[in-house]
Amino acid sequence: MKYEILPWLVLFLPLVAAGFITLFTLRYRTVSALLSIGAIVTGFVLSIIFINANGWHPAVSELATTWLSVGGLHIDWGLKLDALSLMMLLVVTGVGGAIHIYSVGYMHEDDGFSRFFAKLSLFTFSMLGIVLSNNFIELFICWELVGVSSYLLIGFWFERPSAGDAAKKAFITNRLGDFGFLLGILAIWTLLGSLNFSALHDRIIDHKNSTNTLTFFLTHFPLGDLSFDMTMTIIGLLLFCGAVGKSAQFPLHVWLPDAMEGPTPVSALIHAATMVAAGVYMLCRIFFLLNPAALHVVAYIGGFTALLAALIAVQQDDIKRIIAYSTLSQLGYMVMAVGLSGPTAAMFHLTTHAFFKALLFLSAGSVIIALHHEQNIWKMGDLRKKMPATFWTFLVGALALSGVWPFSGFFSKDSILAQALAQHNYILFADGALVAGLTTFYIFRLFFVV
Repeated sequence: MKYEILPWLVLFLPLVAAGFITLFTLRYRTVSALLSIGAIVTGFVLSIIFINANGWHPAVSELATTWLSVGGLHIDWGLKLDALSLMMLLVVTGVGGAIHIYSVGYMHEDDGFSRFFAKLSLFTFSMLGIVLSNNFIELFICWELVGVSSYLLIGFWFERPSAGDAAKKAFITNRLGDFGFLLGILAIWTLLGSLNFSALHDRIIDHKNSTNTLTFFLTHFPLGDLSFDMTMTIIGLLLFCGAVGKSAQFPLHVWLPDAMEGPTPVSALIHAATMVAAGVYMLCRIFFLLNPAALHVVAYIGGFTALLAALIAVQQDDIKRIIAYSTLSQLGYMVMAVGLSGPTAAMFHLTTHAFFKALLFLSAGSVIIALHHEQNIWKMGDLRKKMPATFWTFLVGALALSGVWPFSGFFSKDSILAQALAQHNYILFADGALVAGLTTFYIFRLFFVV
């Protein structure tokens, strides 16, 4: 495989930038911004070079070095390189890089300018760690680092009581989901004896291909085949708890709208392209562990979240909270797609959503800055003449979010609705179609008022 060093550089450059800014350049605003932006933009360029040289399916799909070995427990610090992780690598570094550059102008007058970029770089490293992890332990460490980073970014303006409360709410709510996630990881290790994704996949395949299922399970799982299926359902739902927290699914959806207390670039980064997408990405990564019973629950939780968030968005007055509830709704769409056995459709919508939702948040940030941090849409109006560039960029984002042809949202939403039809699940198809209509209503209500 060519350029094996590049994925390691993509992963660790943001961490180096975060450390260097924190230790040496907090007083030097321009240097701090250049280090942070340079790390993520370089990561984007190196990702393109690596994919161009090795394709979407590199000859060597894993790079690993032994990190911990105790008895039968062997844990690598490794990178999983396949189409799923490489696609997500481009999304995180590409959209994240654009948001980093935007942040220079947005945070220009803020006293915590350098501190902000240090936290952005730490967050980027954490998210890239989730994307590239080849085992559950590494994934969980980076998963928690994302939680810490989001706490620091949401509460960036910590002198505001509302920002501190929102940061604590996000952190504590995510811990509830992560407790279930950790139990699921422990159960997987107990049942299958490995935490490496490739090894786990092979063991599940061995089970499915075993010629003598009864003998296989009496050897490996003393309680028998029926017990194994029930156990895998429970494990699948425990692992899903992690996604419920991170991707803000019902009933742990309550933290995401309050997280709008952070600066607008944070809203764009965390709530469009990265943190909330981590749960959906994780479900796609461990899709082989989810049996039909678990997927059924996943699908209906996603469908309900999509509808609930869309209905709430219809009556919001805050420009960022409307877009935040829209994110919640679209995440429900993605989770529903995974539950309908459509991880490809889910990742397609995740990718398109990352771009148009970041565009909507950044356009909203442009409006908020122009109006001296006013966020109530009813105190706005007729901004088209004053802000023509923002008018057009917001319109493009709104059309994509609404699923209007030929914008990207049309194709990704269509693939999810097609997946529902292919599974003959007409309830979730109707739910998805209704949510699509509500989405168009609330985003253009915002657009026409502002």
